[in-house]
Amino acid sequence: MAALTAFGVYAQDAEDPFADAVETRHGLMLQMASDLGTLGGMAKGEVAYDKATASKAAANVAAIASVISMAQFPAGSENGKSADSYALADIWAKQDDFLAKITDLNNAAAAMQTAAATDGDAIKASMAQLGGACSACHKAYRQPES
Repeated sequence: MAALTAFGVYAQDAEDPFADAVETRHGLMLQMASDLGTLGGMAKGEVAYDKATASKAAANVAAIASVISMAQFPAGSENGKSADSYALADIWAKQDDFLAKITDLNNAAAAMQTAAATDGDAIKASMAQLGGACSACHKAYRQPES
């Protein structure tokens, strides 16, 4: 949860009124990527399964997923309008689908919490759902990095 508060409050940028939202969502996604790296290493057998570490990483992913909302994606913060944003305008044009993908992420994160408390094989099985949720949203709503 420290990551949530660490990235939650910034001074408003006079040149880019959406800089705070973009920085917040980048911070959340970077923390999620770090925790997914921990879980992915266990799923691939590159890192020995450790219940406490896996459970903490899965709890972090679930906590981050639970706060992702339109609050981090205010209209006008898309790629090309807001510096450092990879968000595509389709987020706002297809908001119902975007929100459904956030729900899918939350469901996959909850399943990963259960898997993380079980064993490495369960994590491996759950990674497909969680990775799929991330990928589906990024394919539809995130500008690829160059």
